[in-house]
This record gives sequence, structure tokens and C-alpha cells, in this order.
Amino acid sequence: MNRVPAMRGLAWLAGSLALLRMQALRLLLIGLVLQFLTGFSQAGPLGFLFVLAIPALTAGVLQAMHTVAGGQRPQLMMLFSAFSVPARLLRLLVLALVMLAAGMLAAGALLSSSLAALDPEVLARLEQGDMSALKGADPELLRQMLLSLCLGIMASGAIGYFAIPLVWFRGLSASAALLTGLGALLRNVLPLLVLATCMTLLAMPVLALVAMLMSTGAASTVLTVLVLFLLVTYQLVMFGAQYLSFRELFGTGQPEDEQRPGDDQLLA
Repeated sequence: MNRVPAMRGLAWLAGSLALLRMQALRLLLIGLVLQFLTGFSQAGPLGFLFVLAIPALTAGVLQAMHTVAGGQRPQLMMLFSAFSVPARLLRLLVLALVMLAAGMLAAGALLSSSLAALDPEVLARLEQGDMSALKGADPELLRQMLLSLCLGIMASGAIGYFAIPLVWFRGLSASAALLTGLGALLRNVLPLLVLATCMTLLAMPVLALVAMLMSTGAASTVLTVLVLFLLVTYQLVMFGAQYLSFRELFGTGQPEDEQRPGDDQLLA
């Protein structure tokens, strides 16, 4: 893996915006379908299956970014590219389990002491998914729950950030991708911190605009469409930066014995 200067994080963000401009409509369509599928994460057992599919769907978006970077138009079915390569799909499912476990452990480590102090009846309702049990809860508990959720997402995201493209583009095993990806994170922590800071700053005006629109009482349909558009665009910028950082650190070559099917096969 390569090691790059801190300011490459800013270059990855700028390059991601450039990728989005090259094929904005196609990428937005892919992002909208992904956002639609995200709604299934709340559907009980089906939601768990979607969570397991997140690394595979992420690989599909990264494949679309790779296609755009190559000067071609990405097809919608590229979102499901990983599902047509069973060997790599299995590795991505293993990654999903590891990411889920890491996120739960990280979140639980911060929240365990607070949950232990909850009333057993309230805790039982929360375990059943009844979030209304938190009405009237201590604000400090709610703050810790939010922090634990953020910590869990960060832990899961850090594990999969380079591991997912390493499995998809380079054909590594799940264990090798995890170790190599974490090594790349530690080796390039400064540019990744710059990227994370830039993404946080970029999110602030988006959140301010959403808050302003909500306070003006704009039509709910218009507001919903605008918020969805901003959310999808932001996610695509994140995916683009992830792809560009991976490409600079590792390249996107693939083992000869495990090539992915071409676009024609995916469309078929």
C-alpha cells in the first residue's frame, strides 16, 4: 500500500465531486435505488438481510465510480455487481458479519453501564424495538445512546472502508482484506482525518439548509424530495472519495483467475 500526504484527503474530496459531475444523473439514479433499499433495514428479519448486503451494495457503487473514472456510463445494475460473483459475495458477507459485530461491541461498550441502570420493563420494551419507551427518558441517557450509535457506525465503517474494495477489486480473502485495510487506515490516518473533517464541514451547510426549510413550513413533498436529493448526493460524494482513496493507495487491479462479468452479462 502507498502512504500519502495529509492534504491528499482534500484532493480525494475534490476528485469525488468531479466524478459526480461527470455522470450526475446516472450516479444519482444508483444512489436513489440504494436509498430506497435502505428502507428495508427497518423491516424485521428482512432488515437484517439488508444489513448483511450493505458491503455487497457498497462494492456495486464503487464499481460504478470505477466505471465513471474510466470515462464510461455506469449501468443501474452495477449496484448489484457483487451478487453475480458468488466467491466475492461470500467474502463480503463475512465482512458484513465482522462489521456488524464490531459496531455492536463498540456501541455496547459505551452504553452498557447506562442501560444497566434502566428500569427492566423499559429495557425489555427497547429490546423488542419499541423506541417509544424512551419518552421522558433522561437526556443524558439519550445523549449517550446517540454517541454509542455514532461510535458503532464509525467502528463498522473503519473496518469496511478499505476491506470492501480490497475484496471486490483485488479479490483478497475477508481476513486478508481486514488486516490490509486496517493497516492502510493506520498508515494514512492523516489524509483520512482531513477527508473526514472536510466531509463534516460539507455536511454543516446541508443540515443548516434542511433546518431552515423545516422552519419555514415549506410543502412537505418538496421538502422531502430536497432532503432526499441532498442525502443521496452526500452519500455519493462519500463513495467517490472512498473509491479515489482506495485507488491511490492500492490501485484497482484484479487477479486473473477471478474476473468479474462484463456489463453485458450484468444487464442480461
